[in-house]
Amino acid sequence: MINYAHDHARQILKIPHSAVLATVGNAGVQVSEFPCEAVDLDMYLALPRTSDHLFNLEQDCRVALHTEQWELTGNGRVLGPKEKRPEIDLVHETKASWYVLVKVVPNRIQVLRPDGWGAAETIDLTSFR
Repeated sequence: MINYAHDHARQILKIPHSAVLATVGNAGVQVSEFPCEAVDLDMYLALPRTSDHLFNLEQDCRVALHTEQWELTGNGRVLGPKEKRPEIDLVHETKASWYVLVKVVPNRIQVLRPDGWGAAETIDLTSFR
């Protein structure tokens, strides 16, 4: 069962190419859509260097991501300049000098019903870490 849940989570995370990020902190509640990419169970988002989300992440790493297929909660952090990830397409698609990569490690994913409101299933990822 654990292998199924892990594999299913990896498959659904690869579907979107953008996600709505929600953060909270001294910059207030921030909600914005950004390009994203999944690598295994981690999500990477490209954020402009001027985004208030970055200020919020310095104070509180908790984030929420939302797409048409799923919602997730987890912890995010800005990758430093020495943490290059050349295998991530976002690095090549964006104007790197204007963007920073944010890594989100999901704790829980709720797979949304394709035909309506609510979650069809919940995958708890804390046991995979």
